[in-house]
Amino acid sequence: MGIEGTPPISVVRSSEMQTGEPTAEPYPILLIEPEWIQAAEQMGSKAKGWVSAPWDTERWLFKFARVNEGVPTGEHWAEKIAAEVASLLDVPHARVELAELDGRPGSLSRRFPELAEPGTELIHGNDLLAGLVVGYERGKRFRQSDHTLENIFTAVSTMIPDDPDQTTALQQLAGYLVLDALVLNTDRHHENWALLRATHLDGRTTHRVAPTFDHASSLGRNEPEERLRLWETQPDRVEWYARRAHGAVYVGSGDSRGENPLRLVEIAAQRWPMYFSPVLSRVQALNPARLEAVVERVPAQTMGPATRTFAKALMRYTREQLAGVTS
Repeated sequence: MGIEGTPPISVVRSSEMQTGEPTAEPYPILLIEPEWIQAAEQMGSKAKGWVSAPWDTERWLFKFARVNEGVPTGEHWAEKIAAEVASLLDVPHARVELAELDGRPGSLSRRFPELAEPGTELIHGNDLLAGLVVGYERGKRFRQSDHTLENIFTAVSTMIPDDPDQTTALQQLAGYLVLDALVLNTDRHHENWALLRATHLDGRTTHRVAPTFDHASSLGRNEPEERLRLWETQPDRVEWYARRAHGAVYVGSGDSRGENPLRLVEIAAQRWPMYFSPVLSRVQALNPARLEAVVERVPAQTMGPATRTFAKALMRYTREQLAGVTS
């Protein structure tokens, strides 16, 4: 057995990507034994279950990649790439590994170690907003137009009222939104962000923002390889694709659709420059070669060549756009 939290195989840590030259070593694919599955997870829309692996005392959440017309979508590699990009941006995130169960591909996300602390629990965004926004429907995941950035920031500010903790929390949330824009994550709905609530022995309750998680709806992960091969001959398709996407965070409660992730950052950075400037500065300093290296490390059997080319082109475009955002 390896050290705690370490699979018994060679794994290059995502944090090692921040220094030195980009590595081309493929990400490992961890083979999950069926008897390791401890419990099904009810939240969300895809098949998943908690895994108790022999290499770790902490649990991991295994999620199958959904299948479209007999072909697995890229939700598993999208999760892995997003986690590695989060490391490059110094954005707190769930640790993710590629995995396989019964011959079916998927991803593993490690449970937040903070949840092992006594009295600590996860409060998802829908429960937080339902308690603070009048009329908020916590069970309405789609077209929840009250899931606005203003409501999110106000709710978090209410739960974390003291500086500098409040500033740190809102900068962390801004980092999640910039990450979403960089990988074009369109699924930041109100169950895909959370606070960690700690109840102390003296009865006090404190809150902090949980690491970011669940980025499976990123980088065009559901586009067929054949379509992406065709798009390689149409250079304007990358910009078209990036700008047409709609996320699950709204600008105004009267809007009919969630805002485009790139446009959301462009708008928010003007309104809350003190929260967005730090992470946008890190995007500007990020060498595009490091983003390409993250994609290149996905094993060939996991990601087709046209899909790989598109993912790199998409992040090249989104990084350029974010690097030009002024706050």
